[in-house]
Amino acid sequence: MGKLALAAKITHVPSMYLSELDGPNKGCRQAAIDGHKEIGRRCRELGVDTIVVFDVHWLVNSEYHINCGPQFSGCYTSN
Repeated sequence: MGKLALAAKITHVPSMYLSELDGPNKGCRQAAIDGHKEIGRRCRELGVDTIVVFDVHWLVNSEYHINCGPQFSGCYTSN
């Protein structure tokens, strides 16, 4: 049994790949791209040999939950 070496809550917003292409969105998600590269660097530094990904819809990583607000309410309908 191994040990947990790193945990990260990350985004996979669909526009990330658009940010790498030439055009009007180039660079718009550079912070997220840089963050993914940093996670990779840290994993290599720690000798991580397995990565487990719990994938959720990108909306939950875009200020829709756990943002230290006093209360949350609303109605979400999945598309």
